[in-house]
Amino acid sequence: MAKLVLVNVWSEGIGNNKPPLGLGYLAAYLKTYLDFHDIAVVNTGDRILEKISAEKPSLVGFTAYTAGYYDAAALMKSIKTALNLSILIGGPHITCLPQELSDYADIGVIGEGEQTLLELMRVFLDKGRFEPGQLDAIPGIVYRKNGQLIQTGPRAPIVPLDKIPMPDRDLLHIEDFLKPSQILMTNEYLRGATMLSSRGCPFNCIYCHVQSKWGKPRYHSSERVVEEIDLLVKKYRVEGIYIEDDLFVSSLKRIREITAGLKMRGIHGNARFFVDLRANLVTEKLALALKEMGVVKVAMGLESGSEKILHYLKGGDVTVEQNRRAVRILNSAGIGCHCCFMIGAPNETKADIGQTQNLIREILDLSLRNYCQVTVTTPLPGTELWRYASEKGLIPEKVDWRQFSLSPEVTHQRDFYIDECIEFDEFLKLVEQTTAIANSRRLKSILSRFSLRYVKRFFEDPGLALRIVRDYVRHQ
Repeated sequence: MAKLVLVNVWSEGIGNNKPPLGLGYLAAYLKTYLDFHDIAVVNTGDRILEKISAEKPSLVGFTAYTAGYYDAAALMKSIKTALNLSILIGGPHITCLPQELSDYADIGVIGEGEQTLLELMRVFLDKGRFEPGQLDAIPGIVYRKNGQLIQTGPRAPIVPLDKIPMPDRDLLHIEDFLKPSQILMTNEYLRGATMLSSRGCPFNCIYCHVQSKWGKPRYHSSERVVEEIDLLVKKYRVEGIYIEDDLFVSSLKRIREITAGLKMRGIHGNARFFVDLRANLVTEKLALALKEMGVVKVAMGLESGSEKILHYLKGGDVTVEQNRRAVRILNSAGIGCHCCFMIGAPNETKADIGQTQNLIREILDLSLRNYCQVTVTTPLPGTELWRYASEKGLIPEKVDWRQFSLSPEVTHQRDFYIDECIEFDEFLKLVEQTTAIANSRRLKSILSRFSLRYVKRFFEDPGLALRIVRDYVRHQ
């Protein structure tokens, strides 16, 4: 009998504080629709090859973001050399750059992977290997045939989204991720979990690859969302839930239905929520509905305090004033804002960055519950920004993915710097300056969150104090 081992590849700061829900969805889908249960999930870390080998797999599947693709490719080489197994690779990177398929991977899965993996497993279970003749008929993959890369047609998205079962969290070693951490609300340490209530986003920001990954937005029914929250609260005893949708707010009606469902099940108020919004959708009614649901913090990509740069990045459908107004409305409803900014866009000047710094100061002055995060504008494969940078010759022909990062610590990131208005060394100083402004209220914000419940936590979880100090130092 075949055994499938799914490997979650992370890089520092990306994915290593969250369970790999994508792998949980794949496993649950195979169990539900193929009645295939011999699956294990391994997270990268020390002795990873040894851990994979111990599972005695027949084939290995990977998922990797761009920032982790170099590590994934290196591990695939080790597995192929040491164990000589069939290897699959999926995730955002191979979806956007299928031509990057490693020589040591047999097949790349493009886009939504559940149905594609099911069809691949049928072939493997029937033959004990992948037959090129059978692969031609499976949409949504890339593979080699007679030394040539073959990419099949696109895979249709799964509709309705409720056809996909809830992710198999037990298979993900979920208890390793449930320790109180900042996974949910920055500076609030809760026993938390993540979930998805939709896939995709109707907007087309120039820096975002969501459209390449998911296609048109699809939503789980409010009943399904409530059912999953009920599971997280009752089975895993979570106190906070990060709904990781690219855009949680599909409709006011849906939010109210979710709130009603939580009340009907008697779990309303048992968990607090963190969701992602878009500033131009924020209204007083929306803020009050989120507050009623139990949302205590939201994340918004405000990106820039410069009207010119914001218009370029977000496609012209949101203004700096709308960003300001959204923060004020949410704060008035008692909801904190995790505001994301990026600097280093094409044609961005020192004056533009100065406007972003001023907006950050303004937001931090509004509430201690607000937090501003600064990243570097980086062209992600599959985005309009990537196409622009490629056409301008700003990205090397031979890319070293080890240098790819969204981190403000960009001393290693010169190959992906795309602003031709500011010299790179001067830009580094502006990054450091802007990050310092964003973190200037951090200690006061952490202290403001403390209460008697933290005293109890320190006895229950001796490692909590160390994690709080580590997270604070990391952001300085």
